[in-house]
Amino acid sequence: MSFIRNPHLVQSHLYALLGFYLFSIFLLALTWEFKLEGVAMGVLDLPYDGDFEVAERWRFVLTSTGFAVLAMVVPFVLLKRLIGSLHQSYNNLVVAQAQSDSLARHDPLSGLLNRRVFHEQLATRLDQPGVGTAVFLIDLDRFKQINDTHGHAAGDVAICTIADTLREATAGWQAAVARLGGDEFALAVTGRFSRLDLATLAETILAKIAAAPTGLPGVAFSATMGIAVSPVDGMVAETLLQHADSAMYRGKNNGRAVFHFYEASFENALRERMRLEAELRQAIAQRQIQPYYQPIVSLPEQQLVGFELLARWMHPQHGVIMPQDFIPLTEQLGLIKSLTEGLLIQAFAEARKWPPGLLLAVNVSSSMIESDDFPDWLAELARTGDFPLGHLEVEVTENALVANVGSARLNLERLRAMGVSVALDDFGTGYSGLYHLTQLAIDKIKIDRSFFDTSLDNQSEMVKAILALGKSLRMQITAEGVEHEQLADWLTTHDCDFAQGYLFGRPLPVAQVAALMAPDRHAGPLRA
Repeated sequence: MSFIRNPHLVQSHLYALLGFYLFSIFLLALTWEFKLEGVAMGVLDLPYDGDFEVAERWRFVLTSTGFAVLAMVVPFVLLKRLIGSLHQSYNNLVVAQAQSDSLARHDPLSGLLNRRVFHEQLATRLDQPGVGTAVFLIDLDRFKQINDTHGHAAGDVAICTIADTLREATAGWQAAVARLGGDEFALAVTGRFSRLDLATLAETILAKIAAAPTGLPGVAFSATMGIAVSPVDGMVAETLLQHADSAMYRGKNNGRAVFHFYEASFENALRERMRLEAELRQAIAQRQIQPYYQPIVSLPEQQLVGFELLARWMHPQHGVIMPQDFIPLTEQLGLIKSLTEGLLIQAFAEARKWPPGLLLAVNVSSSMIESDDFPDWLAELARTGDFPLGHLEVEVTENALVANVGSARLNLERLRAMGVSVALDDFGTGYSGLYHLTQLAIDKIKIDRSFFDTSLDNQSEMVKAILALGKSLRMQITAEGVEHEQLADWLTTHDCDFAQGYLFGRPLPVAQVAALMAPDRHAGPLRA
């Protein structure tokens, strides 16, 4: 191979052969003249040492013939060897070129087409008139866990297994199968097919992937798939791949191990979500999300005892955005701790202007209550804000506790030791709360507002049971969503400790809280 590719090497070989040939002729001439000529003349019974003209002529004939034969045989042998060497080098070159072409066209691990060749084949398929082409984008679920837990060798085996599964599943289809990189695969199928045919193929592929052997205990494969179809979803390879990726992203958001066809409406929603994510990140960084305070009153006096800290997004174009419209997204983006920190910093600064003794209640997410550094983080934040931990209450939902009871228990005990009180929020709407009430460091339960959305007659027995349970465990009880005096009186009659709701005040911005704290405000029951 190198013999052909390097012309300088070829030239050197030829010069060497020519030199060897001339040297061989010289040696043969010496041998003939001093050794072989006399022998040949003797064998032919010709005079060798005489002055006869005939002898000279025979010597000339023999010498010429001998050299002619040698001049033909030696180059023939050398050229034959050279041609054989060139032929072997050519064969090696052909094999190497085939291997190089295969490596240039195929993924070295799975043997499937690589990204570049898949793009080329997809573009060619889209140019075929009268037939449709569908692009399937397939992404393995939780592949990173396989690499992290079982090592990259296990991940490589998984990739090869999925590649074999895709080849098997697409047998009988005009399909190009590729590995685009990592754990992402692609198919391009061409022909006359219906949407049902494509859905059936997608279900077959997902089923075969789920049934593929992993060789790993407790591990099963699954994949999420997005499908885009030409000409409806595009006629350019890059567009179809982008739309298939959008459909796959939809599947990732909807629980994985599913397939979705591309829908323009979802892509519009996706772009809107990405825009909202960027705006939310900016809003948290620039403190556009402001603290609001909903009054909490004691019963039966209906005196202000504190506030629950809530959040309102002051959007420059859309106005006030409510928490239910951005808190879930904040948690998905992992920004809930940053958001809570910003709200608490602002609330602690405002609370220094309040009369002493007022409570500040703050909701925390499951990710925060499970974090080992949460108590220390909260204590440092309160110290920096000069807010007494004894006047701080952490509200956590039952669902948040169920996520990781062990971590939650340790953190709740540390919070209580610091002087922070703990309230179980939305009690009665999640998992059974009796275990949490008896096993965790909880000081207060909050009856969810949903118990008061309908006539109290329909819920009174349940609310009575919750009140009795709280009292039996020596816990304080707060009722949420109190909106009329009749309910407040009923709660007072049944020994409820605190209440909050529109009857006593809607969530208030900082300016209205300051007015509520004005020294000239008359003492007495708080009303909205």
